Amino acid sequence: MAKQGLTLEQKQKQRLALEQQRMLGTILEKSDAEMAEYIDNKVNEIQALEKKSDDNEDNGGYDTGDSQDNNSNEERNRAGDDPVSENSGDDDTAAWYRFFANNRSRDDEYYAPTAVSEKTLQDFLADQLGELELDEMQRIIATAIVGNLEDDGYLRRSTAEIADDITFNDGYMVDASQVEQVLDIVQALDPPGIAARNLRECILLQLRRKPRCQDVDRAITMVEKHFEDMAAMRFDTIARKMGVDKEQLEQVFKHQIRRGLNPYPGNAFGPRNYISQQVTPDFDVELDEETGRMTVTLRNNIPALQISESYAMMNERYKKSAGTLSVKEAKEKKTIQDAYQRASIFIEVLKQRQETLFNTMSAIVKCQPDYFLSGDERDLKPMGQQQIADIIGKDVSVVSRAISNKYVQTRWGVKSLKSFFSEDINGGSRHAVVDDIRRLIENEDKAHPLSDDALCEKLKAMGHKLERRTVAKYREKELKIPSSTERRKMAKQ
Repeated sequence: MAKQGLTLEQKQKQRLALEQQRMLGTILEKSDAEMAEYIDNKVNEIQALEKKSDDNEDNGGYDTGDSQDNNSNEERNRAGDDPVSENSGDDDTAAWYRFFANNRSRDDEYYAPTAVSEKTLQDFLADQLGELELDEMQRIIATAIVGNLEDDGYLRRSTAEIADDITFNDGYMVDASQVEQVLDIVQALDPPGIAARNLRECILLQLRRKPRCQDVDRAITMVEKHFEDMAAMRFDTIARKMGVDKEQLEQVFKHQIRRGLNPYPGNAFGPRNYISQQVTPDFDVELDEETGRMTVTLRNNIPALQISESYAMMNERYKKSAGTLSVKEAKEKKTIQDAYQRASIFIEVLKQRQETLFNTMSAIVKCQPDYFLSGDERDLKPMGQQQIADIIGKDVSVVSRAISNKYVQTRWGVKSLKSFFSEDINGGSRHAVVDDIRRLIENEDKAHPLSDDALCEKLKAMGHKLERRTVAKYREKELKIPSSTERRKMAKQ
């Protein structure tokens, strides 16, 4: 009997751990505004949960009714418990910068700078998903797919990898075939071509949305069966295989594919095509010029929560009660304990969210100190999400969610947390490479603009060993600069 009881307890603990993990993944990527609405819904949903009254907010934390020590992030940091700070002592010779948390109360009044932000591709797709009738599993998978889209709108992670992420992070057993089914739903959203896994699929997704006619059918056949020949402009070969006149095929390619489609559907959400909205930073990073200390502040904008006194008292009474309970009392006990447990879990998950966000921002500052001193993006070092995950002891998917839709106020303006990440390019960062490409094009002879091959050669002389396609990608996707041919035409106008 004892063994059965132990097994049941273990299963219950595992279930609660998975529930916490799923909830943490959900709220990590929410902004403060979204969190405010989410918390209001939870307070209405969980009867044992309530917001702290103003006269009971001594520590600005979350109270589960226990008398546990609820140290602020600042106190943990000073005590050396912060996982990202190795220099928590008072010896200024140990390092020229320090990290401290500064949890301000939500009642504090201070200037909150705002920034104009783009409405992201993910936001646009999430709005469309919200209008569809999806079951819980489909919605979880769709959200994961959208979260893995790259800036150009492509899905370059495999469905098997996404299924593994959902199984590990959200606690749902999902396989690649289920992700494939939901991917069809996402690919039916706007903009056309979204969530394609390669250029061929992107073109086909867009062609299949066009009104059917002979030229569209020929274009689809060309892409489906003769894509490599089409990419190499071998229209003689395609015409022979399809039994169609070469000139007709060239016109189909010109009007139905080259001019009628967008090979980068996500790029519509760039600097020239955004929906303006106000962004309030989630963090502040401040520098003390005299001591060189950097202060990381996670703004305390979400309300403090607690378990209502009546539920705490009833739960304690039932814990101490002895003897047999009536059917009514047993039912009431289960209701009270379930509500108490749900409230406790939610409060604990909120604590984990705040701690994870603070640790993530602190790790970013630790890895990019030169930028926070200079404000020059060329000082940003190559940094991947895995690097931050290793520092804070979390999975990389946690970091991905923690930096989603999060902003920091620096001396140099408001920055997206995602902007601090870039791949290593021969020991340099993407930011430096992109900046050098921009400068080379700004200083080129406008009558004879630099081709991508010429840019490659000049970049190699500057120490950047890049392939031509990489240079073209940065020029097109990040700098939004047209090709040398287009620039030459523009110069003649």
